[in-house]
Amino acid sequence: MLTEDPIIVGAVAGIIGNIPKTILAWLFYAYGYLRYTFIHIAAGSFVSVEFIDDPVSLAIGSIADFTMAAFLGFIMNLMLKKYGNDFAVLKGMGFGTFLYIILYGAFMDLNITRASLLTPLPNLLLFFPHILYGGVTCWLIRRYSVFLIQARGE
Repeated sequence: MLTEDPIIVGAVAGIIGNIPKTILAWLFYAYGYLRYTFIHIAAGSFVSVEFIDDPVSLAIGSIADFTMAAFLGFIMNLMLKKYGNDFAVLKGMGFGTFLYIILYGAFMDLNITRASLLTPLPNLLLFFPHILYGGVTCWLIRRYSVFLIQARGE
C-alpha cells in the first residue's frame, strides 16, 4: 500500500539517505582521517568518552543518529512540499550544508557531545557526508512523489 503521509515518507527517505552518509563517514574513519564518526558523536551525547567505542555505545549512537536522520527527512519532505521538488537534490545539498553549519558549527561548540573534533581536517571532512545525506534524501522524496503520481495515473 502506498502512503502519502509526510512523516512516514520523510522519515523513510531520511533513514535511507543516512546510509550513504554513514558509509562515507566510516570510510574516512577507516582510513584514519576521522577519530569519530557520526555514530560516535551521537553516542558521546549519552556516554562518557572512555566508553564511546564500546559496541553498546555505538548501538546507542546508531539509534540516535538514524532517529535524527528520520526527523530531518520529515523536515526536508515538508520543505519540498512547500517549495516544490524541482531541483530537489540541490535543495537537499543546501539543507545538508545548513545542517553541517548548525550541528557541527554551533552545537559542537556547545559541548553537547563528549566526542570532540579539535582539528580542521575532520571538521571539513564531515561536510561531505552532510551534503550527501541531504541530496540523497531529497532525491528519494522526489522520486517517491513522481512514483506516486505515476501510480495514480495522473
